[in-house]
Amino acid sequence: MSGSFTEDVRQELARLPLGDDVGTRAELTALLRLAGTLTVSGGEEGMRRRLEVVTSSGAVARRAFTLLQRRYGLRPQLLVRAPGGVHRRSTYGVRVEVGADEVARDLGLVDAEGRPRDGLPADLSRAAAIAFLRGALLAAGSVSDPGREPHLEITARSEATARGLAGLVERCLDGSARAVIETGGRERHRMVVKSGATIGDLLAAVGATVAFLQWGDRRLRRQLRSDANRLANADAANLRRTIDAAGAQVRVVEEVVAAAGWDALDEDVRVVALARLANPGATLQELGQLLDPPVGKSAVHRRMRKLESLHAELGASRPVGPR
Repeated sequence: MSGSFTEDVRQELARLPLGDDVGTRAELTALLRLAGTLTVSGGEEGMRRRLEVVTSSGAVARRAFTLLQRRYGLRPQLLVRAPGGVHRRSTYGVRVEVGADEVARDLGLVDAEGRPRDGLPADLSRAAAIAFLRGALLAAGSVSDPGREPHLEITARSEATARGLAGLVERCLDGSARAVIETGGRERHRMVVKSGATIGDLLAAVGATVAFLQWGDRRLRRQLRSDANRLANADAANLRRTIDAAGAQVRVVEEVVAAAGWDALDEDVRVVALARLANPGATLQELGQLLDPPVGKSAVHRRMRKLESLHAELGASRPVGPR
């Protein structure tokens, strides 16, 4: 375990077997669109392009290297930059110079005239869309720890890309995702998922099986703790209401007896009143079981209502509804 759930997801995805040609192309496209740079230089010999994937994860760098080698037969340069300046961790670069034109055109990173393209590839099949989401998570994704509020996001280069990623999640997983556009000092684009169920479905779909199981297990434990706390609070509230209502009924009995005496009560009401005085903390159902013969909760409730009516007629304190 790396200590970061996001890095655990990346490590697991990077170890997956390479898919078919369609999946390889879609995953590599996402890696280059979301974590890659395309540099164009020119001179007497004409235009030259250079592609480079830059990442803080060694696992992602290895995945990009393997995908490029598998699809194009290239052997990219693998660069490691030590921490320094604004970078607190090592960064890794996977650079393609010879063959960069072929890669850029094949992956749709540039149009027929060599200009950079924005957004997602058109008409992705479901399998290709899942592979693209896998590459996007590797390139620019982050996932909250399963013990916290669910949150998954993928940083995008443009609004069109953020909206396209949200569309893939909704289309392939029937889940809820949205594009978030932040403006201010510097515009920032993200695709965000807040649904725990959708995050789990996404992890499973892209092949992060171990992470999916961890996510589901910790999320279930968190939900069970929340449910237990809620039930405990509800039980405590119910107990307080029962005690308050029982105390009010005891006062009603005492005031009625003080004002009119026991003889003013019918026999069935009298036995309930005696049971209440003897058992001030009992519920109505428990009181009914103490009588001889036992009666149900509704019968006890009716008899207590008679007591309260008599209490009101005698002009004592206000009646209080029983529980």
